[in-house]
Amino acid sequence: MKYSVLKIAFLFILFQYGNVLLAQHNSNYPHAHEHEENLSNKVEHLSFKDTFLGSEDNFQVCYPKDHRNFFYMIFLLILLVAILAIFTFINVRKNNKLLGIQNKIIEEKNKDLVDSIKYSLQIQKSILPKQDVVKNAFENIFILYYPKDIVSGDFYWVFSDERYAYVAVVDCTGHGVPGAFLSLIGNNAINKAVKEDGETDPGAILDKMNYYVKETLNQQSEGELKDGMEVSLCKFDKIDNTLYFAGANLSMVYFKEGELNIVKGSKCTVGSVQPHVKGAPTTHIIQLSKGDSYYLYTDGIIDQFGGESSKKFKITGLKKLLTSIYRKDIVSQQKEVINTFEAWKKDQEQLDDVCIIGVRI
Repeated sequence: MKYSVLKIAFLFILFQYGNVLLAQHNSNYPHAHEHEENLSNKVEHLSFKDTFLGSEDNFQVCYPKDHRNFFYMIFLLILLVAILAIFTFINVRKNNKLLGIQNKIIEEKNKDLVDSIKYSLQIQKSILPKQDVVKNAFENIFILYYPKDIVSGDFYWVFSDERYAYVAVVDCTGHGVPGAFLSLIGNNAINKAVKEDGETDPGAILDKMNYYVKETLNQQSEGELKDGMEVSLCKFDKIDNTLYFAGANLSMVYFKEGELNIVKGSKCTVGSVQPHVKGAPTTHIIQLSKGDSYYLYTDGIIDQFGGESSKKFKITGLKKLLTSIYRKDIVSQQKEVINTFEAWKKDQEQLDDVCIIGVRI
């Protein structure tokens, strides 16, 4: 509203100034003697006292009325611009103050959100196996666990009894908070399958996990929620060194007598309705010996961009890395994997959660 009034005033001044210019134009050209006759009507007489001479003299200072109007309008125009500048300054200052308040509110909300996510991290850490549980199950094992965000969509699971040691890596749909929620569901499902239902075969465990995840997410038909998880699960016989493996869209790498082998998981996921999938994932049986190694991993490291050409690490990069370290002790293996991943990624953004587990017999 303020700016509308100013605009009207500005247009009025321009209109008046246009009339002045028109009058001046008409008065300059008709006849010179008419201009001289009317000149006396366009002057003002001002008296000044000559203080230096001590006398009073009359001076005639002639200001044409057109000029007086021109100066008057220039003054009004300057005043108008000054008022407009003041209003603009006040408005900008007000907006900046409002913006500062809004930024502060956003910062406080972001802080609350980050604090909540950090608290969620503590909850997620509570489901991961404790170090003593891991060491009790496997004598030589390393775990590389790099969440992309504060919380992760990847998690690992370890369980053992007197004869068997179980280990799994799980890659849930997405990462961050959504993936972390699914990880809680997946962890609960695998614990129920093994500890409550007593399943021991890796393929049967994954099948039971699939049932529990779909039940929790209320996945009953193909068109419903498609969230799920990919799993790589091993059961190791501590007495005869037999390895049992089953995977849901994840594979396993193992070295037997110095030779690299890859066992691919079944084409299925845990969770979501899959009409094309019939039966439980396949369980593979592998006889290993002392000194052999096997590795479970999610696809985070494979899909990571990096290196001089900014390309994906790919499965070929992982195979090359594992081939170079499998003979080393488990601590050295872990250091090599960490150093290689960091050197590859450098300043590139981490694209996904990363989880790798290596076991040496």
